[in-house]
Amino acid sequence: MDHAISVYTLGAFELAIHGKPVQQWKAGKARDLFQFLLLRQGHVVPRETLHEALWPGSFWSASSSSLKVAVHALRRVLANYQASPGGTSTSSLRLVTRETGYTLQTSGLWVDSEVFDDLVDQGHRAESAGARQEAGRHYRAAAELYGGDFLAGAPMEWASVHREWLRSRFLYVLQQLAESSMLEDNPLSVMRYCRRILEIEPYREESYRMLMYTHAQLGQLNQVRRWYDICATRLREDLQAAPEPATRLAYSRAMHGRLDADSWESINCPGHTAAHRERRTKA
Repeated sequence: MDHAISVYTLGAFELAIHGKPVQQWKAGKARDLFQFLLLRQGHVVPRETLHEALWPGSFWSASSSSLKVAVHALRRVLANYQASPGGTSTSSLRLVTRETGYTLQTSGLWVDSEVFDDLVDQGHRAESAGARQEAGRHYRAAAELYGGDFLAGAPMEWASVHREWLRSRFLYVLQQLAESSMLEDNPLSVMRYCRRILEIEPYREESYRMLMYTHAQLGQLNQVRRWYDICATRLREDLQAAPEPATRLAYSRAMHGRLDADSWESINCPGHTAAHRERRTKA
C-alpha cells in the first residue's frame, strides 16, 4: 500500500516521503530527535527531556545549544522533502515549537510499528471473543510486518525499552500462530513459527517441545533427537542448566512412540487437558 509519508522502524529505520527515502539526515542528532518525537507524536516533549534522551548524563540548561542545533537540522531535513508533487496530499509532518518544548505534529502518517501494535490488539480482541480464524488473520499480518527489532542496533535506552515491548508482543503472536498451526495439523507452519521464536528467545523450552512433537508425528525421530540436543546444549553451555522435566518427558515419549496428542497436552497443560481436547476437536 502506498502512503504519502511512511516510517519503517521494525528492522532498518527509514522515513519515506512521497515514496522518496530521506537519506540526508545531516550531522548530529536530527534523526535521533525525529525517532524520539515519533514515539510521542502529538505530545509536547519538554526540552530537558529531549536533551536527556539525546545526550544522556550530560548537563542541560536553558542556554544549551545542542538541542537547538538538532531541531534546526531536523527542520531542514523535513523541508527538503515535504512539498507534495501534486499539492493534493493530506499527509503532513511538522516539528512545532511550544513554550515548554517541541512536538511532532502528524497527519496521515503510516508507521509500521504502530500498525503492528494495532494488528496484535485486533487479534487479541478476536481471540478473546472466540473468533480464532479472525485472530489468526490479524496475527499473521502482524508477523509478516515485523521485519526486525524496533530501531535495530540503536543504543539509546528509550529505544531499548520500546524494542523489548514490541519483541514480547511479537513472541506472543508467534506462539499463538504456532499453537493454531498445531490444532490445524499444519506441521510446516509449526516448524516455521517455532524456529522464529527460537531465533529471538533461544531458551524457550516450549518451542523445542513443540518441534519435537511435530517431528514425532511425522516419524522423524532424528529431528526429534536433534532439537532435544540443541536445547540441552544451549541450556548447559549458556545457562549451566538442564532441560525442564516436561522437555525430558516429551523427548522420552517421542523416542518411544508414545507422544500422541493427549500425552502432549498432559505434559504441556496439566489440569487443562479436557479444555485443550475441546479446542482441538473444534479446529
